Amino acid sequence: MSDNRSSAARIAGADKTPEQWAPLTLGFRPFFLLSICFAVLLMLASLAFFATGFGGTVYFTPSLWHGHEMVFGYATAVIAGFLLTAVRNWTGLPTPSGRPLALLVLLWLAPRLLSVVPLLPATAFALLDILFLPVLAVVLGRVILQVKQAHNYPVPLLVLLLGLCNAGVHLDMLGFAEGLAGQSMQVAVITMLALVVVVAGRVVPFFMQGAIGRRPVSYQWIERMALPSVLLLAVAVLIANPWLTMVSALLAALIHSIRLIGWFDRAIFRQPMLWVLHAGYLWLIAGFLIYAVAVFIDMAMMQAIHAWTVGAIGMFTLGMMARVALGHTGRPIEPLPGVVAAFVLLFVAAFARVVLPLISVQLLNAALMISAVSWIAAFLIIAMRYVFILLRPRADGKPG
Repeated sequence: MSDNRSSAARIAGADKTPEQWAPLTLGFRPFFLLSICFAVLLMLASLAFFATGFGGTVYFTPSLWHGHEMVFGYATAVIAGFLLTAVRNWTGLPTPSGRPLALLVLLWLAPRLLSVVPLLPATAFALLDILFLPVLAVVLGRVILQVKQAHNYPVPLLVLLLGLCNAGVHLDMLGFAEGLAGQSMQVAVITMLALVVVVAGRVVPFFMQGAIGRRPVSYQWIERMALPSVLLLAVAVLIANPWLTMVSALLAALIHSIRLIGWFDRAIFRQPMLWVLHAGYLWLIAGFLIYAVAVFIDMAMMQAIHAWTVGAIGMFTLGMMARVALGHTGRPIEPLPGVVAAFVLLFVAAFARVVLPLISVQLLNAALMISAVSWIAAFLIIAMRYVFILLRPRADGKPG
C-alpha cells in the first residue's frame, strides 16, 4: 500500500511542471495520433501498389515495405505510445514529455518519411531507422531499473529484440546478409506478439474486473509459460528447425488457448471494449495453429502472418488505443459512436485476408481488396472519433 502511495506521490510531483502543449503531455497522445493516420496512409499506398503493380521505394520492394512499415511503423508506434504511458503508471516515475517526447516522435517519424522520399544514402537511412527501438528500450529500461521492478524487465528487452530484428532486415537490404530480411520479419512479428502477450496479461484481467465485476480465472503455470512459449517459437524460426517450429507453434496455441478460456465470460459480449481484445487474442491463437499446419504441409506462411498482423496485432492495438485514449483523457470507457463498427470492420479485414485464400487461391485478389478497404474504413472511423481527443487537454482538467 505504501508503494502505491509513493508511486502516486511521484507522479503528482512529476505533474507539477509548466503547462505543456496537450499532444506532448504523455506518450500515448502523439504516437496513437500518428499511428492512426499512418495506418490509413500505409494501407492506401499498399493498395495502390497491389492494384497497379507499380510503386515501392528505392530502398524496399513494395511487399517488404508494406510488411516492414506495418510492424516497425504502425505497430511500433502503438506499442511505444502505450508503454511510455503504462511504464509511468507502473513505476510512478515520469517518462518523456514535452521536447524529449517530441524528439522521440521525430526519431520514429523521420524514417517513415525517408523510406518513400530517399534524401539519405542507404546506410544513413538504415542507421536512422534502426535507432528508434534501442532508444525506446533505454528510455523504458532506465525507469524500470530505477525502481527495480524485475517483473517488468522483459518489456525493454523485448523492445530491444524488436530493434535487432529491424537491424536484420537492413543488413539484408545493404547486402551484408542475403535472405535475412524474411526471417527477421517473421521473428519481428513473433516478438511483437510477445509484447501483446505481456501487455494482455497485465490489462485484460484488470479491464474485466472493472467492466464486468469479475476477475478471470488465472492459472499460475500458464502465466509463467505464456511469454516463453512465444519466445520458443521465435528461436525455432531463427534457427530454421521445422519440427521445433511446428511443435513450438502448437504448444503456444495450447497455452494461449487455455489462457483465453480462463478469460472468457459471456458478459464480455456486452462490452465492445473487452471483446475486441479477446477477438484479437483469438486471432493470435489462430495464427499459431495456421503456422504449425503451414510448416507441416510446407505451405506459405502468409496466412499465419496476416492472422497475427491484421487479426491479433491489428485488433488488439486498435482496442487498446480506443480504451487508453479515453481513460487517460478523463473520459468514460464507453465506445464512441461508430467505434464498434470499426472493430467489426477490422475483424472482417482479418477474416478476408486469412480465410478467403485458404478456401481458394483464386480468391486472393478479392481478399486483398476486401481486407485493405475494411482496414482503411476502420481506421478512418477511429481517426474521426479520436484525433481531437488526442489533440485536446484532458476533459477533467487534470494533467496528462
